[in-house]
Amino acid sequence: MKIKDIAKELHLSVSTVSKALNGAFDVSKETKQMVLAYAKEHGYKSRDERLTAKTLRRLCFIFDNVNSTNQSSIIMSLGLAFSYYARKNNFEVIQTPIESITSSYNDFMKENNFDGAFIAGLNYKSPLLMELKNAAYPTVLYDNIMLGDMIATIHNENINTIAKVIELLKQQGHTKIGFIHGDKNSFVSNERFAGYIIGQVMNDMEYHPEYVYFGEFTEQSGLEAASYFMHTDITAIVCASDLIAIGLIRGLEANGIKVPEDISVTGYDDLDISKYVKPALTTIRQDLDLIGEKAFVLLTNILMNRSSQRIVISGELMVRDSIAPMKPRNKKQ
Repeated sequence: MKIKDIAKELHLSVSTVSKALNGAFDVSKETKQMVLAYAKEHGYKSRDERLTAKTLRRLCFIFDNVNSTNQSSIIMSLGLAFSYYARKNNFEVIQTPIESITSSYNDFMKENNFDGAFIAGLNYKSPLLMELKNAAYPTVLYDNIMLGDMIATIHNENINTIAKVIELLKQQGHTKIGFIHGDKNSFVSNERFAGYIIGQVMNDMEYHPEYVYFGEFTEQSGLEAASYFMHTDITAIVCASDLIAIGLIRGLEANGIKVPEDISVTGYDDLDISKYVKPALTTIRQDLDLIGEKAFVLLTNILMNRSSQRIVISGELMVRDSIAPMKPRNKKQ
């Protein structure tokens, strides 16, 4: 039975029946009772009830750019959080790398009987990203933005949080601040780079392109960046990820540059290891559990024919030992 059937039998408009079923305030109590009683008697189920009535529905967590040297722990932890909330609500979750998709996205979803997907780790060059413009299945994207009836997005407030890091460093006297970019083709890294530039503008600082190192989301990239920055006069470096920052600290100290005495360093993500490296890393904490939960909610909203949305999650600045008030330094020759 559908809403229009109830409306016909009770000689009401479809909109009145819909409002009554959803508890709208502008429908009389008597009408609500009549509609609800008739609906119950004739076995009508709401979308929410129809969704939960199924014993098990299949979702997939699709990931890209995961290997032993990059930000794998972030993506996989996110997948675990999403899976936890999905399974609590009687959804089966299959985790699969992007390489497993050998057909089109829509065909892959159909062939595997997936009801929806949460996707993380894509960059601008990912072929799947272009396919998602025509997604026929409910899809949630992490750290990317795309419009569409079947697409919802969730990501961190990258720009404002990095701008706050710049403000904090400026308060400690730093005006010559470097930045290590994680991936030119990454939405999230470009947002963090934008936050670096905006933070400087907001704090009356001049942007110097020679203070920017374009690397990758790896510890090795931080090591290599250390050799570059030791020949500059910067006194602080903002990194696009914790892994980069950890590699940078190792590289600087291997060349006799102390952190934070000579150069302050910050990261992004708040990996578990960030508390235990020496010095403990000042960074931005991503609430991966919250992101996983909200991603599941976004996906089920689309499954229940509710409009797709974009959610931005605020990061928390974790101030630790890797930053200190600025001391003038000379370039190494």
